[in-house]
Amino acid sequence: MLSLAPPPVKHKGVIAIGFAVVSFAAASMIFGDSGYLELQRARQQQRNLEQYAFELQQNNEEMRHRVTLLQSDMRFLERLARERLGLVRPDEIVYVVDGEGLDFREP
Repeated sequence: MLSLAPPPVKHKGVIAIGFAVVSFAAASMIFGDSGYLELQRARQQQRNLEQYAFELQQNNEEMRHRVTLLQSDMRFLERLARERLGLVRPDEIVYVVDGEGLDFREP
């Protein structure tokens, strides 16, 4: 069996300093400003921002579609006017039903 001779006493200090430098470098690579943990945090932030951008893109596409409908689809406009503004046509009768019974109103 081959065994290595122990390092001379004068080199033990150099070895200790070398080990300290390597340890500091390793800790810096993991915990430093541009280390592994910061890289993982940045990647998670990037994923979150990409998801947010995707949602905004979907919302923009939906809004573009609604603008197109508002500009060109009269049935869509009529439905919105009926739902949001409570508008009715002149020949329609509106019946309002509440918990107490039926109420009749002229438009």
